[in-house]
Parts: sequence; structure tokens; C-alpha cells
Amino acid sequence: MSQVAWLDSKLLSYEEAGLDSAGWPNGTGTFETIKTVAGQPWALSRHMRRALNTARRNDLPFPNEELIRQAVTETIAANPVAIGRLRILFGDNGRLLVTHQEYLEITRPADLGVIQRGQAGSGIVEKRYPYTENLNLLKEAHNAGFDDYLLINQEEKVTETAIANLILRIDNQWLTPPLSDGVLPGVVRALLVEKAGVLVRQIDAVQVPLIQSGFVVSSLKIAQPIAQIEGRKLQISPESEQMRSLFAATALATSVG
Repeated sequence: MSQVAWLDSKLLSYEEAGLDSAGWPNGTGTFETIKTVAGQPWALSRHMRRALNTARRNDLPFPNEELIRQAVTETIAANPVAIGRLRILFGDNGRLLVTHQEYLEITRPADLGVIQRGQAGSGIVEKRYPYTENLNLLKEAHNAGFDDYLLINQEEKVTETAIANLILRIDNQWLTPPLSDGVLPGVVRALLVEKAGVLVRQIDAVQVPLIQSGFVVSSLKIAQPIAQIEGRKLQISPESEQMRSLFAATALATSVG
């Protein structure tokens, strides 16, 4: 069965819904990307709360929770996969779109480049589509031989990657940059700050060579170890593996709802 999307209370083919092969529509809006395992979306309530906050902040229309959950349930049932990428898109015009595609988990550590991009103090970072700028930056990293870029803002502060947050070990502390430096308020990032002892600290660009270990974190990746930054190998030690297990357990424990 070909993939279908939920749009305007109906299940439609991607062609009928006007989507490209990755499930992106025309127009503008905000979106949430959520991991599913055996048909269950992880941390759905947290993602909906972030989307609702974005809508309220920008005075945008937002569907009721019952409709969103109905759309999610029907879309997952129509596109069954063992591990999936659920995407809920809230159009600025009030249209609700839901897609569900298979997600192939990444099992190897990440190699990161470093690039200066983004401004600090420019307001809360939001998940907006078109997502072209982020995807082009990711493609640029791939063309340069990296899996992603570690981003430095114009005030010489470490922020995030093109598509994920960062958890970094410096001076034997697990740190993540503050939202005020131009960081997306990621759901997994928030969980690890709340429940796994990760500290929120500014990280200067000059500290990049001091990074001992690290993870790229997102709702899909959960916690992907970082193997190298600009060719410098990082530690993937028993301690960092223990932290990855803790991060994964934290995500799992809060996955329902």
C-alpha cells in the first residue's frame, strides 16, 4: 500500500494532498517530528504543548487536541511500520496535516564539522516549514564529508546542529547551550535537562577543542554519540556509554502520552 497522509479529516495519497516524496507540503507553518515505536508516538503531549505555545506566541490557529490525536491514530494505522517518523504539520492557514514514514535508526556515531551560522538573542527558535534552510545546511555538511555541522552563532557561542540539539561534556560536566543563544527548545533536550542531570551553560567557540564527549540529540536520534569534531576524535568511553543508556531510558520512560 502506498503512503497516505491525513489532511482535512481525510486520508489522501501524497499526490492528492500536494506533498513531495518526503511528505512536505507547500505553504508555511510549524511542525513537530516524533518517533514512533510499534505504533506508539513518543512524548506526544510534550510535542503538542510546544506546538501550541508556538501558535499562541504567533497568534496562529490551532486544532483541538482530540482532532490531533484522532489524526495521529488514523495516520499511523494507515502507514504501519516498526519504527516511524511521525510528522504533525500546523499550517499558518489552520490546516492540519499528519504523515507517518518508516525511520531507519542511525547506529554509528556522528562526525561533525564546525560552521558559523545563526544569530543570538533573536527570539525563540521555532520549527517552521519550509524547512529548506536546515535541510540545505545538512546537505552542505554531507557534501563536506560530515554527518552534520556544529553551529557557532555570531556571538561566538556554540548552539546546535542543522537539525538537532547538542549535549557536550566539558571539564567533566554534561552541558547543553541555553535557548537564548539561538537553540531550538527540543523535547529530548528538555527531558535530559529535567531528569538526567544535564546542565544548561553557555559554551564559547574557543571551548570546542575542550569537548571530551558529546551527543547529537533529537526526538528521532534520541542520543547519537559524536565520534569526531573537525577530524578530532572524541571519547566514546564506558562512562559516555552509560550516559547514552541513561538518556535512552529517560526518553523511554517519558514516551507515553
